[in-house]
Amino acid sequence: MHKQKSFPLRIADQDRQRARRLAQRMGLSENRLYSDLIQEGLLVREQMAYFEKLRGMRVPATEGFALLDLAPDVRPHAEDVMPKARRASSLVVTRRP
Repeated sequence: MHKQKSFPLRIADQDRQRARRLAQRMGLSENRLYSDLIQEGLLVREQMAYFEKLRGMRVPATEGFALLDLAPDVRPHAEDVMPKARRASSLVVTRRP
């Protein structure tokens, strides 16, 4: 396990108050909330960089669709299903034959 070091984080008082309230509602320490947010933010940024790299490779859309066609056709888990109210207004994506 790596040794953790302290790092002073400068944030506005209003943002810190929001974070404290959120951490309390979630049952987390303020430090744990910040750590989780940083980890999630890093993951998002890494994914954005990865997709930017893919865009730079100029892979044809047909190859992307071919890859999606390899995915099994299974029903989503109950927690992954979009509520009906949102489903009607969402962009509909259909599979290509």
